[in-house]
Amino acid sequence: MDRMFGLAVIIAMLLDPAGGAVAQQSAGRCGERFGDSVFETSAAAGTVLVYGSGLVPELTDRFAADFAELAIPLQAEMGGLDDDVAVCIFADGIPLDGQALGWPEGQRLHAVAFGEERLVVLSSYMIRVVPDAGRAGLLHVAMWQVSGGSYPQPFGTDVAGWYRNRIGDQVEIVHRQFVRLNIGLSEPWPPSQWAVGRMVEPLLWNPEFGYGGNGDFTNYAVATAGNTVLSNPLGSNLDTLDAGWRQLLWEESDPIPGGSKGWVTGLVLIILAVVAGIAMAWWGHATRKRLERELREAVARERRTAMPVPELVAVRPSDPVGKGRGDAGIGGGVSSAVGRKPDHGNRAPSLGNRRAPADNVPPPGESGDDLFRHPGFDEQS
Repeated sequence: MDRMFGLAVIIAMLLDPAGGAVAQQSAGRCGERFGDSVFETSAAAGTVLVYGSGLVPELTDRFAADFAELAIPLQAEMGGLDDDVAVCIFADGIPLDGQALGWPEGQRLHAVAFGEERLVVLSSYMIRVVPDAGRAGLLHVAMWQVSGGSYPQPFGTDVAGWYRNRIGDQVEIVHRQFVRLNIGLSEPWPPSQWAVGRMVEPLLWNPEFGYGGNGDFTNYAVATAGNTVLSNPLGSNLDTLDAGWRQLLWEESDPIPGGSKGWVTGLVLIILAVVAGIAMAWWGHATRKRLERELREAVARERRTAMPVPELVAVRPSDPVGKGRGDAGIGGGVSSAVGRKPDHGNRAPSLGNRRAPADNVPPPGESGDDLFRHPGFDEQS
């Protein structure tokens, strides 16, 4: 009987507008801020309460578990989440005028954090970015609460990146990247200004673009000065911590003694070694060419020495200009003992005996074919 009565009361509350107003009071800050919206589901993320409008309970629980990965260590190390902080998640767009808050005209607002109101408002239009969007909002609220809105920037952005790296197990990976960036430097980086700015309120952002800075400086600052640097950064000497962080990166970038600081000497030695190798190769090539040339010259000298000396032949000097073609000394090298032959010019030579005396040998006996010669052939010849 009592169960049936209780069920009837619940049904009446859901159907009665007054009963709906009572149900809204259980939505905490989300119900107070968005009185016209209904938050059907809720879950706890550490000290933070998560409310869902248009979300099934399983999805709200999932988001709350994601937020708890940050909310629990953030509250323990920095604080600022212990005073009724709430996250309101809508299934579609959030019922806020983005342009009135400073968001660009024509763009829908999907993530906003009110540090002073301790409220984070999100849209689940892209489910995959809701966990990071809620974490970024909770970091903004915690920093605002511990500093009264004066949390220094860009240190606050680096703190957010450090918490993000811890959740993703990226702290050591990011640190090694910073160490590699210092390799080859002759001195540490110039100082960084971690406290030149202050927070903005409210915080509006595109959750799909991520959040937070590199986080490596915060990792060093917490390891050196403890969690006080998170809850009271303005009371800590950020400049001194920055100098120590930069010096440590520079020293860690030196894997061997003199590695990063003596890179100039190492480079010079490498260049000298390369030049020496080239010079030795050139010298060996030149020496080989010189030896080949000397060897060829020596062989040529040996051949000239072994070659016999030719006999010298006396050559009669040419006759003086003006001698005719019929002179005894022209053509044929005939001895001067032979008489001069008359020059017939363009006329046919005479049919006299043209033989030299040395050629006048007794003719042999006539052969049989001499019978057939022309009569008087011998007299004419």
